[in-house]
Amino acid sequence: MQGFLKFFVTINVFLTIYCDNDQQRKEEHGYCEKTDDGVTCDNDDNLRLTRLDGGQIGDVRTFTVDDGRKLEMKTLNTKPLVFEIEDFLTDKECDHFIKVAKEIGLESSQTEKQSAKRGLQLMDLDSDKALSLTEMKLTIENGYDMYFDDEDVIEMYKELKLDPNNDNIITQEELTISPKELANYLNGYIKKHPEKHSRYSRQAWLYPDQSTDTVFQKVQKRVSKVVELPLDLIRLSDFQVVTYGVKGHYNAHLDSSKIREGVRCCDRGKYSNCRICRYMTVLFYLNEVTSGGETAFPFANKDSINETEAHLERVHHLYKNCEDASLRVSAKKRKAIIWYNHVIDEETGWMGDVDEFTLHGGCPVTEGEKWIANFWIKTNNDKSLDLEKMKKLPSLK
Repeated sequence: MQGFLKFFVTINVFLTIYCDNDQQRKEEHGYCEKTDDGVTCDNDDNLRLTRLDGGQIGDVRTFTVDDGRKLEMKTLNTKPLVFEIEDFLTDKECDHFIKVAKEIGLESSQTEKQSAKRGLQLMDLDSDKALSLTEMKLTIENGYDMYFDDEDVIEMYKELKLDPNNDNIITQEELTISPKELANYLNGYIKKHPEKHSRYSRQAWLYPDQSTDTVFQKVQKRVSKVVELPLDLIRLSDFQVVTYGVKGHYNAHLDSSKIREGVRCCDRGKYSNCRICRYMTVLFYLNEVTSGGETAFPFANKDSINETEAHLERVHHLYKNCEDASLRVSAKKRKAIIWYNHVIDEETGWMGDVDEFTLHGGCPVTEGEKWIANFWIKTNNDKSLDLEKMKKLPSLK
């Protein structure tokens, strides 16, 4: 942080960051300032995360960014709250991030399910000790993060000789293979049909607190100003560049985990026995997509959410059901969309429960390629942990 970063509580009890020299506000509401010994914060109890007021759908606010450009932030949706900013990035910045990602090297994307060691749980929903086609699809989806159609399952039955009477129902007696044999078959199948995975893309990571890239630093400051959060909190976050080819997609998911008592937020590079904690998402579109590649929110504006019904109806399966999503945002170069994965805890003023209406994903690219960047603004439930990390960060050059 350069100079003073002052935090004050508005009448709506959310944090506003400002950089003037108003001594009265400094004394009344607390502040943080960079000193030779790090960052000194006063009146930490009053510090609260920002959640911008979206107003109504279609509302627009105008602001000037670092390079003098005037941008408009438009409220796209209110349940969940989603903002859209055309031309947030410049063409050069978009191209720069793609170039940097290629230089780092892109690797095949994985989901939390894919990277974790998971046992096989048979999804016998009606407890009849047999698996219908739907229940077998859910078993494969839950255990292996693969989205099979009926035809895929029937083909598997034939290859593994699981359904001798061809009734498409697998009883306990017919389930004669081990989980390892099933996994071997599925891994071989997915190599031939990678689009069956929940996520089909490649990615590279950039870390703000470790980067000396001046373009990246400039964008970090812009994000800090727009979302009204401290630059040092932005610098503790993660930035992921992702590319999708034809059929590339990411089925519907949450960017952050639900709160589980006694389970801490994951630290970067340490993902064992922890949960993903991302207060908000800033998503950038880095190129023009010829066809497809929208960002879809299947639960947007729904009255309520029934997870079981959603899985049975395959709401998450955007590779096949993208057009059914109630909110879809087109991919357009330079554009940013912003949403909050969590509400704010009223008592602590920091990260509260996950907002399940933010379930979202990337629709399949049908022509060309798609490049995006996810800027995940990370926080803990415990505000003191974030403040401690912020104090230890060196100043930006």
